[in-house]
Amino acid sequence: MADTLIPEYVDARKIFAAQATIKGILPVKTCTRLCEALVSEEGVIQVSLAFDFDERHRRIISGEVSTEVSVKCQRCLEPTKISLHDTFRLALVEAEEQIEKLPKDVDPWMSLDTKLVLADVLEEQLILCMPIVSYHDHVCYSGQSTAKSADGSEAGADRPNPFAILQKLKDK
Repeated sequence: MADTLIPEYVDARKIFAAQATIKGILPVKTCTRLCEALVSEEGVIQVSLAFDFDERHRRIISGEVSTEVSVKCQRCLEPTKISLHDTFRLALVEAEEQIEKLPKDVDPWMSLDTKLVLADVLEEQLILCMPIVSYHDHVCYSGQSTAKSADGSEAGADRPNPFAILQKLKDK
């Protein structure tokens, strides 16, 4: 995808009339609600959007969004990187009655204005594809990883296990 910043907003009437495609990037820091769940606001979101009409002349946004973000590991509470990727099809609707008539493979995007803020659409899709629980790929506890360190030894091997006494009681 291109390294060009996508526009902040588009005129919905014009973009659909032109059946345009937008490819580019969006800084993660522009997605304020997403950033509330992150450890760092650094990074960019890769974006690909196509604006078209379906067979019933509904306005459809087909898109793909991906990024790598830093979140807090729920095991050790240290930062970890996760990849987010989503493909989606959204129909621009102006009333709730239109939502009921949409096919199952199309999600609604309520828009009463001709000004379509792209960051809002993309941020919502990224929030929806966030995992419920994030953690390191390797096993980690209390900030100490049990993965192999550079010298080949286990990184958490030098710390005593706080539950060792419970194991002794269990063995009795």
